[in-house]
Amino acid sequence: MDRLIRLDQQQMAYLEEQFGSQMPRHILSNGWDYYCNRRVMTTEVIEGNSIYGAVNGSSVYAVVLHTDEFGYSKCTCEYAGYCKHMAAVFYQYCALIGLDSEEMYRHLVSEGTIEQKRMKRELAAKRPPDEAGPDVWREWFFKMYGEMWKHCKQSLHPLQAVLSEMKSTAKHWERIRQRLHWMHAIEFVLEQVELAYEATDSYSRYYYELSFNRTVDPWIHNFYELTQGMYPSALGEEEERWLESLTSTLRQRAMSVTSSLLRWDLLYHALTEKLAVDMAWRQGERKLLQAVLAEVEHNEGEITGQQSASQDIPQAKRLRPAAFVQAALACLDMVDGDDAEAARRMQETEFERTSELVYKFVNRRLEERLWEGFRLWMDYLHEKLAGSRNSGVLRPYLTLCRQADVIGGGGQAEWNDRLIAFLPASYHELAAHWLHTAQYEEWADLQLYLGIRPDELDAGDLRLVSKSAPASLIPLYHQAVDEAILARNRQGYRTAVRLMKKLEKLYTEEGQTGKWNRYVSRIADKYQRLRAFQEELWKGKVMS
Repeated sequence: MDRLIRLDQQQMAYLEEQFGSQMPRHILSNGWDYYCNRRVMTTEVIEGNSIYGAVNGSSVYAVVLHTDEFGYSKCTCEYAGYCKHMAAVFYQYCALIGLDSEEMYRHLVSEGTIEQKRMKRELAAKRPPDEAGPDVWREWFFKMYGEMWKHCKQSLHPLQAVLSEMKSTAKHWERIRQRLHWMHAIEFVLEQVELAYEATDSYSRYYYELSFNRTVDPWIHNFYELTQGMYPSALGEEEERWLESLTSTLRQRAMSVTSSLLRWDLLYHALTEKLAVDMAWRQGERKLLQAVLAEVEHNEGEITGQQSASQDIPQAKRLRPAAFVQAALACLDMVDGDDAEAARRMQETEFERTSELVYKFVNRRLEERLWEGFRLWMDYLHEKLAGSRNSGVLRPYLTLCRQADVIGGGGQAEWNDRLIAFLPASYHELAAHWLHTAQYEEWADLQLYLGIRPDELDAGDLRLVSKSAPASLIPLYHQAVDEAILARNRQGYRTAVRLMKKLEKLYTEEGQTGKWNRYVSRIADKYQRLRAFQEELWKGKVMS
């Protein structure tokens, strides 16, 4: 290739950026294999703005790389999209103009341009001293990693390396400050996740949401684990500054009215739950939240009359900051033992967003055996769930009813009535509860009420009840026999006879053989015109 015919520096930087951002990493790696195996036959610059190359693959393919518009680059192979032959030609061109092609390959399969990496190394050398405060460290985080979200077009995997790198800067710190540093690092990375999510197109946002949530779950879980080690009484003045900065950041995030992938309010509540045991902190946070609430309500009052502003943001999102503050104050009320005020505040929130918090409240009162507060929150949940018939949504509430009944909080009837109120959605929970508490007659009556046949029940459950209370199953089998006969076909008659054989065993176990014989006689007389049924009775030796 003529040395004088080469791309200028700007064109080369453009190609480098396009290969790094547009081409999948596995394609870049396959192209490197082709280059190393000397598959590139020729490379040259044409018309001053394009690279032409020929690659020997399963056939000989022609490649053209455009520096004016990379989207016009093409290869004659059958692959739909940017291919390994393009990457191989680019590596070959780099080698021909004196660049280290291996360095270029390693740079492309990582993140950022070579110049950006050089600047990053220089910035890394200027990391803050260990004794620096949270504001200094957060500023350094932003300078070092503030644009990493731009590399998360397909996945959040680049941020995993960033988080590990950020944590490593505090690996030799004293344990309490290290914990706070790591929590700040996780919060910063989650901010990058939000920026990456905002940049996704609306058409594919649902799929990005699923993928991103799976990736961030371990980071959020790690944040929750770190909060468990926070004890306000063990914090010094410097640690308190770190904590105040983190709490403030989470509070501001939770109050945002913009669309959000993550539940920043839950992160805030997880942290403040540990801090709220300290009365001084609790009083200070309450005073701050009350001031914030007053400001939010004042601003909302000004917006209410402005039609254009109201149309820009949905009302539910506009009210979200006030709802978050009300929920935060309710948490403080709970610690102070004022359940009634906490419940009043929670009425001002969206139940779908705060239900997780409410379940924490009610579980806490159950563990403490504070039945008055427990009932108050159970009444709150019952009211909110009254119109639901979704068993998945109801399950946490129904489980609480079962636990309260087992513990003995208020008597059996109260919690059983709550379970019964949500039938048929509560069937599985109620049936399991009555089996667990050995209420076998009630369990059998439930099957009768809902018209459930014995063959539709779990065999293990049937064995348990037939062994412990066989008489309770007799009406259930009577109903099932009648239903099978009414099918008016041979298969139905055979099913009826099979059920009658099991029914005979129940009568025998109860010592009621005479009653069984009378039952068989009544059945035979009642359906004497059904000749096929009579035949099945004789075949099954029900009648002799």
